[in-house]
Amino acid sequence: MGSAPLDPTALTNLATTLAAVPGVSNVAPPSATTDGTAALVTVVLADDPYSDAAMATVEGPLRDAAHGSVPGADVYVGGQTSAFVDVRDQLRADTGRVFPIAAVIIVVILGLLLTALLGAVNLLVCVALTFTATLGAVVLLYLHALGYAGIDFSIPIVLYLFVVAIGTDYNILIAARMHEEYRAGASPREAARLAITHDAPTASAAGIILACTFASLMLTGIANLAELGFGVAVGIVVAAFLMAPLLVPALSALEGRAFWWPTRRHAASGQVPAQAAGQEQEPAAQDPTSGTSPAS
Repeated sequence: MGSAPLDPTALTNLATTLAAVPGVSNVAPPSATTDGTAALVTVVLADDPYSDAAMATVEGPLRDAAHGSVPGADVYVGGQTSAFVDVRDQLRADTGRVFPIAAVIIVVILGLLLTALLGAVNLLVCVALTFTATLGAVVLLYLHALGYAGIDFSIPIVLYLFVVAIGTDYNILIAARMHEEYRAGASPREAARLAITHDAPTASAAGIILACTFASLMLTGIANLAELGFGVAVGIVVAAFLMAPLLVPALSALEGRAFWWPTRRHAASGQVPAQAAGQEQEPAAQDPTSGTSPAS
């Protein structure tokens, strides 16, 4: 496309060049506009237009052959496959920025919420392990078990956003309870035990409901939705049944006070005299020999 009429010979040469590109099945004759300043060349790919092979053809040899092939004109490669190539490249670039930025934000928020530096880092590591296990499960199922050529290029970043958000929520639910018990005077191990006893069933129940909801996407028959539904469901199950109720409390119990630094633990000994005093006053309130209270 340019401001001056295009050379028909150059358009014919362009069609011939594109037809010789590996992965191209057919090239229609150029169709020019009435003023001759623009033309459309339709290219039919040999592979599925949504496949990795088709995108590799468009991204590499097809664009190389098209760009600069018509002197004095700009040649653009469009279509659905070309759009997917651009989206995939942009997602790859964004992933390199989103992952570290999200990690820093999560650590800051967790650190402020729990007032515990090492605890915030531990929770982030648990979320990262959850994401890694989830992505690995998707690859094992769809690439190795079902024989897919690859997973949708949007799955890693979408899974990251879902798993990080949901996994962090469950971790916060357990960690906040441990933090509360620890500040009240419980030891790290006792705080972990109380959090597991009181809050782990809640996280597990919520995880079952949410995992089943996302797993229903596997029934749509659409590959990328099925991969997303399976991946998020696995991530929720891992977060709700392994990371939040087991690994996070275990790390806090093993690391002890270092996990909660610089949070200060209040002494719990002040509650013991009050209970002891109550136990000492109970026999005095009822004298078995006189049947009357000490005041009488």
